[in-house]
Amino acid sequence: MTDIVPQKPGLAGIAPNYIAVTAADRFLALPNSKYMLHYKNGVTPTGANTFKITDTTTPTPGAATPGAGFADAVVQNSGMVASTELVQVIDNSTRFRDTNGFVNLTHTGGTLTTVSVAVIGPL
Repeated sequence: MTDIVPQKPGLAGIAPNYIAVTAADRFLALPNSKYMLHYKNGVTPTGANTFKITDTTTPTPGAATPGAGFADAVVQNSGMVASTELVQVIDNSTRFRDTNGFVNLTHTGGTLTTVSVAVIGPL
């Protein structure tokens, strides 16, 4: 697991800091804030994979038996091809913050070794 430090946008001379993804990453988020996740893939197709933002606050609907993580935000649910980018905006971080204030990201399947992410925010 990698703790990713979000970067403030608009600072002159500051380039986004891309971190290699792992199966489980997270970043500390301010409540009621907007963040952008910018994924980049290197030269290798990643195959079938799923990138998700874990929803820790949405209650399970009454009289329903949804699977674990039914309300997670799916960022990517198929393979990223070589040299591609993917952007996901979290409009309100409160939905995704855990009890310690972290937004948890999960990355599964495919080849993760060529995928990196920058977290930009709060916006």
